[in-house]
Amino acid sequence: MANDHGSEPLVPEPTDSAPLEPANPAIEDTEAPVEVDSAPPPPEPAPESPQPENSETEAPEPEPADASGEAAPVETELPTEGVGSILLRADRQEFEPIRQIVTATGDVLVQFGTGQLAADRLWANLVNRHLRAEGNVFFNRNNQIIEGATATYNLLQGAGTITESRGELELTTLEDDFSTDAAGLGQGANVPLDYRLQNQRSISQVTSPGGLVLATGDPQGLLGGEQRPIERVRFEAERISFDADGWYGEQVRLTNDPFSPPDLEFRANTVRLTPLNEVEDELVFENPRLVFNQGLSIPLFRNRFVLTRGQLPAEALNPLPTGIGIDGRDRGGLFVEAPVPINIAGPLNITIAPQFLVSRWLGDSNYNIADPANFGLAAEVEGPIGPRTQVLGSLSLAGFDLANFSEQFRASLRARQLLGTHRLTLEYSYRDRLFNGSLGFQDVQNTIGALLESPVVALGNSGINLTYQVSGQYVTANTDRADLLAPGQGIGLTSLFRFQGSADLTRSFLLWQGRPLPATPTEGLRYSPRPLVPNLVLGVGLRTGATYYTSNDLQESLETRVVLSGQLGHLQRQTFDYTQFNIGFSRTILGGDTSPFLFDRTVDQNVLSGGIIQQIYGPFLAGFQASINVDSGRTVDSNLIFEYRRRAYGLLLTYSPTQETGFLGFRISGFDWVGRTAPFDAPRGTPSDAVVQ
Repeated sequence: MANDHGSEPLVPEPTDSAPLEPANPAIEDTEAPVEVDSAPPPPEPAPESPQPENSETEAPEPEPADASGEAAPVETELPTEGVGSILLRADRQEFEPIRQIVTATGDVLVQFGTGQLAADRLWANLVNRHLRAEGNVFFNRNNQIIEGATATYNLLQGAGTITESRGELELTTLEDDFSTDAAGLGQGANVPLDYRLQNQRSISQVTSPGGLVLATGDPQGLLGGEQRPIERVRFEAERISFDADGWYGEQVRLTNDPFSPPDLEFRANTVRLTPLNEVEDELVFENPRLVFNQGLSIPLFRNRFVLTRGQLPAEALNPLPTGIGIDGRDRGGLFVEAPVPINIAGPLNITIAPQFLVSRWLGDSNYNIADPANFGLAAEVEGPIGPRTQVLGSLSLAGFDLANFSEQFRASLRARQLLGTHRLTLEYSYRDRLFNGSLGFQDVQNTIGALLESPVVALGNSGINLTYQVSGQYVTANTDRADLLAPGQGIGLTSLFRFQGSADLTRSFLLWQGRPLPATPTEGLRYSPRPLVPNLVLGVGLRTGATYYTSNDLQESLETRVVLSGQLGHLQRQTFDYTQFNIGFSRTILGGDTSPFLFDRTVDQNVLSGGIIQQIYGPFLAGFQASINVDSGRTVDSNLIFEYRRRAYGLLLTYSPTQETGFLGFRISGFDWVGRTAPFDAPRGTPSDAVVQ
């Protein structure tokens, strides 16, 4: 790799005074090297050898072998002016005083600052502070471990190259771990050399704490865990180079999957990572693509991203060129969107998503591509504005036909503040859309107010959990109350203050629980990011609430509910090896539909609900979820669910005929593990001792 800083090349050219490779002892007129092995004969006194003009250090004297005569590694401290000293240990070491070359062979391990380099053979040039290693190379710096065939490293520049490299990256600490600041070099003399680099056991303790979900709807059905950034990945590359200006890779392969061959791979011909400022880095790819199950390859249309504190934007690995959603009420049905992050200085993240309303284009506009009603826009802003304060905002424009702007535009802004263990939310919303069971969607024209929410409070050892909240808002929304409307008006807007308090008690009883399969790629993690535990759970709940309106109305409620849920099977065999189900009933035993507004009126007082998700074949699952008003027989809500589930990723398609909404979502699972992973192209089913943590 070329060096642009005017200093010595990363791989120095051989010279008479400082050759890159160790000199051949057979060459005449060169002083014989000093040899040390695990049990050398007593050394004969040797005449002093002249020092080269460009070296100001004494020749390091390798440590003698153990007096007992037992084989032991030789440990030597190598003086390297300008970067402190490095510690070298190997079975055999040779020093050439004239050329200032140290040659080490056999279980070589070098400690320099926070870095370690292990190999079968190593050459250290003390003149230009250059190291070259060959054979079973391991480079370790803090949390990052890289294997390779050969490696070069310049201690002065903090630059190096590793060929045929593979390893694991902790993305959250990548910038600090490979910082080229040389301040820490030479401070490692008291850090014990770690011989475990080359002797790690195979992968074990595989867990999935969560992952990323890319969807236009609620992502919880895809995750089954916490939504969080991908923090750890494996990689392979023909060549990895790094210097003060950044990282460079050729023929790079990345995966979040700890097993080989990976379910999901990101590939690129070249990768360049360069810092922009203290918290941001630029990541540029050539020919980026996702490869699914070592077969299907889908190109990614964006090749440049900005990482903030080591984290890729969520949409960076989205194989779908656009987000796909269904909104029958506002957007006429099917629509597509393309989220675009807006990079600004400061803690706030802004995303704008232009939308094309496919169903409206095919229907109302009669294929008129230029009709502004066929185009929409969604935008979000979120981020911290203090250590305990967060801001969230959103807007939606379901068509650029400005004549209907007031019917197409929605917006909200929330500020959340942590108060001890509670959370206070200040909110303003314009035309908020709320779903109220069998009454369907209701628009809340304006609302401004505050909400205080409690954490989940465990009531002693009873197993009962308590949550509560209080709120106050000034609300403008639809009502059908004649005393709040103008004469002759059936439904219209009215404005009232609304004050509410509620509390909820829940208790779960584990009726039965089976055993999960081991967390291996052929058993518990074949079609799931975490081993599935067969179980049967009974849940009960009690919710009470009261809402007062300045129209002097009071809506009270006391709701009881019971739910039986469970899952059977392990999703390991090809067919019908997994069933997830639930059936529940809720009843409002006190109170009634006395709210003056339609959006919060309690009309579904006896509701029966149930659902099932069933494995059909391999990673394909299908199911539904529905609820019915027992008194009226009307459907309160319904959802159809289709899922393609793999260990490292998943696709979920859901559609609600009742709400006329749906989305197609993509999941990328995050994993954590211990031990040494197999190469990407290792045969499927390679033995592993992986177990659940």
